[in-house]
Amino acid sequence: MILEVFDIDLPMREALITSQQRLSRRSGQELHLTDQGVTGKGEVLPLPFWSKVTDLETKEELKEIQSNPEEYLMSAQSFSLEVQAGMSSALWAQKAALLDEPLWSFLGGTSDQLFVNALIGGGTEAEFRNSLEKAMNNGYGTIKVKMGFPEDQRRLKIVSELIRSETKVRLDANCSWTLREAVEITREATKLFRDQLEYVEDPVSTIDQLHQVRADLPVAVATDALTPDVEAIEQVISMGEVNHVILKPLLLGGIDSVLALSKVLRSAGVTPVISSSFDGPAGLTSWCHLAAAIGPNTTHGLGTAALIDDMRMKPLIPRDGVIKLSS
Repeated sequence: MILEVFDIDLPMREALITSQQRLSRRSGQELHLTDQGVTGKGEVLPLPFWSKVTDLETKEELKEIQSNPEEYLMSAQSFSLEVQAGMSSALWAQKAALLDEPLWSFLGGTSDQLFVNALIGGGTEAEFRNSLEKAMNNGYGTIKVKMGFPEDQRRLKIVSELIRSETKVRLDANCSWTLREAVEITREATKLFRDQLEYVEDPVSTIDQLHQVRADLPVAVATDALTPDVEAIEQVISMGEVNHVILKPLLLGGIDSVLALSKVLRSAGVTPVISSSFDGPAGLTSWCHLAAAIGPNTTHGLGTAALIDDMRMKPLIPRDGVIKLSS
């Protein structure tokens, strides 16, 4: 088994603006794992604000693995979750390629396509309107709107003016609302969108606050930043107060971990939604195949290919809100 590691630095076509950060490029490593003449690819791109390691630290971890890739299988848990995610992708992709089978099928899936939402970030009102209009023109059936700005009420009204009657809306507060704001804004959103409002994500800043306010939120709830690890996910499952949990494979250790978590979530009546961490071509490919396998009827947060300035992203750019996977 041979592991090759390549440094990558991927500029974003447009900076992504949320209430907590501005992201303009993605840096890390691409992995090529070869065994029996067949190669599988993975990717390690630590996500600023979320990851506990930097791309320089993951590079050092990968140097250690390169010296003896086979031994990695015995000591995977000693490495960062980001490195585990990249290695998991490469290992699964290599095994699927060895059998000449698409990864989504090798993972047990039955469909080569998946539904994705459009991501509407921050910026000026003109930029916000432009993003919404572009999403409508590109045929998206679901939009995810970043919230947590002083003009949140204004943003809701703009969305209600521009979307079609069949468009589903997801609101992502990025843990920025107070208890009062969470209730007031979601109530206003419910009046504007009615059954088009699918859920509100991370409405408050802690799980304890979510417990306090959940009964007053007139809409389904999803968590992402509130549940960054397995322990937190298990906590909200036990509380029974969430309807969807967003899973970022890069930050959870990759394919194996997400497969296990998805099974636990579904058994508790909670829908897993796979989300991008603004990945590059190898990473996003892996997560799209994973999402197609575990949730073919769910709309996932993986429509981010157009954000990265790399020609290899082109096959992953959605058409009419759908990504069709090649083998």
